[in-house]
Amino acid sequence: MDLDQLKKQLYKKDGEFAGRPVFPEEFAPGQEAEPLRAEPLKWADGQEKNFYFSIKEKRMLWLASAVVVLAVLAISGWFIWRNMKSFDDSGVALDIFGQDRVASGEEINYIVRYKNNSKVAVGSVVLTFSAPAQSMPSDTGSFVKRGDFFTATQNLGQLASGQEGQTEFKVRVLGDKDSQQKFTAKLNYRPSNISSDFGNSADFTSAVISVPLVLSFILPERIVSGQTMNFSLRYLNTSDANFEGAKLKIEYPDGFVFDSALPSPEDGNNIWSLPEIGSREEGNLVIKGTISGNEGDSKIFKAQIGTQTNNGDFVVYSQALSSSRISASPLFVEQSFLDSPDNNVSSGQFLNYKIKYRNTTGIAIGPVFVTIKIDSKVVDISSVSAVNGFFSSSDNLITWNSSSLPALESLDAGEEGILDFSLKVKNNLPVNSFLDKNFTIVTTAKIDSFNVPLALNGTQLAGQSQLTAKVNSKLVLNMKGYYNDRLLPNSGPLPPRVGQKTTYTVYWHVLNSSNDLSNVKVEAYLPSYVSWQGNIFPKDEDIKYDVSSGKVTWQIGKLSAATGFLSPVRQVAFQVGFTPSLGQVGTMAIIMQTPKVAGDDNFTSAQLTATDSELKSDMPDDSAVGEAKGRISQ
Repeated sequence: MDLDQLKKQLYKKDGEFAGRPVFPEEFAPGQEAEPLRAEPLKWADGQEKNFYFSIKEKRMLWLASAVVVLAVLAISGWFIWRNMKSFDDSGVALDIFGQDRVASGEEINYIVRYKNNSKVAVGSVVLTFSAPAQSMPSDTGSFVKRGDFFTATQNLGQLASGQEGQTEFKVRVLGDKDSQQKFTAKLNYRPSNISSDFGNSADFTSAVISVPLVLSFILPERIVSGQTMNFSLRYLNTSDANFEGAKLKIEYPDGFVFDSALPSPEDGNNIWSLPEIGSREEGNLVIKGTISGNEGDSKIFKAQIGTQTNNGDFVVYSQALSSSRISASPLFVEQSFLDSPDNNVSSGQFLNYKIKYRNTTGIAIGPVFVTIKIDSKVVDISSVSAVNGFFSSSDNLITWNSSSLPALESLDAGEEGILDFSLKVKNNLPVNSFLDKNFTIVTTAKIDSFNVPLALNGTQLAGQSQLTAKVNSKLVLNMKGYYNDRLLPNSGPLPPRVGQKTTYTVYWHVLNSSNDLSNVKVEAYLPSYVSWQGNIFPKDEDIKYDVSSGKVTWQIGKLSAATGFLSPVRQVAFQVGFTPSLGQVGTMAIIMQTPKVAGDDNFTSAQLTATDSELKSDMPDDSAVGEAKGRISQ
């Protein structure tokens, strides 16, 4: 009877069981129940099978279990070791706090906070704080200039787990308006449980929103080359703070020649000291000087205000730029060379100049006069010539005026003309001391009028032009030959005989007048019947012979100015052998062909050359040879 049927019988009204359950069999004392026997498994064919492990299989099972256990232990140990030895640097916090928007020159307190949030202590903790190089740290003794930054370093020692701290750095932030000034902190340390070094960094940027120190130039918009100009520079402190120990510096353009200033500069001609600039205080500098340049040139003036550090660096608070443009004067003059386009000239050369003048205005100006001032020690004064002009040798001045040139009585609007003059460079440059070098010829042309038209009242009429010519050094080469010579004694018949060798000593002398030279060398060729004997003096001179071409080359290299004039001549001697043939009987043979010296002028950048005549067997510099002993005999 299953359970459901049993429940129905049990809970049925007046129900009775059809049969009661039978009590378990009771055993008499000592009686045992018949043991239960498991039915053997039956395979499909009815055959019985029994399962058991052999000894070999038991050993393999035991070995596999041992390997698994060891692997589990190794992996567990590795995880435990890794957890003990690993370190996460994010557990060390580092932050910078400052002011986002600052005024240039404002002193800001930057706070660097750090905390060890890791579970282990960290040691050898070093904090480094860097500020831009144009800033001014308050504690200058703690900061060191490194490249583009001021850097301060603090040794914090050890930070225990959970330990924190902070350090403050006061910095005067400097910079142009809208510039971004970046500050950096770095924390280097070593965790106590490992030997590796770690580092964290943090940045903070302050934006410069204003510059309280304001500079402004008052310059003429247009200026004339050669004129004297006055300009001023104004400075103003727009803040409520005082600035102490400031300096003001002006950078002048090329062509500006400083004359004076009010107040006078403290250092040179362009630096002024401003011990204190009070709140809302302003000041003014007035500078006087002469400006020159070509028409259309823009002359830029630059002013800076700041402080100067102990090592001489200038830290800029504020700066200003302004410019004036060179314009044509009412009377314009220009000079040029007719035959020296590179403006390099040589000793003994004639120079022809052309002067062009013009009235650039819309009204007539006159009478006018034109002058040329010649400034040079190398001009042959007696050679100066000016068509329709007068040259005064007492002051080296050429003058053209309406008395010598009627066209200058009045220049109509836009009228122009041309003047000419010439001069000669001295044959021998005046090298009397080692300071006599790098000669130039400077000519200054000027046009002006004493009568200023009413429409141009207050305007500078004069125009000016300056032209500079650089004078090349004079390079000289002399070649001499001797039979009778003490340095390199010679041998062989004199006069030379057919089939017999006669040796000679050849000298090369090189002289250089007024400029230092470089890459200097001398070259010449020996005829095929002349041989190189290999004897030279001095022995350390760089002189070589090419047997295939017969060329002899002497590498001199650098050659100082005044060599052969104030210092000894540069020379070398070498020996050659001459064996004449029948076809040369009765003649004087060429022993060495025309030599040539070349070198670069370091002052004018020109390549200079010089030559000397060929050397024949009569040895004209040896009085014991001459024509009689120079002609080949049989």
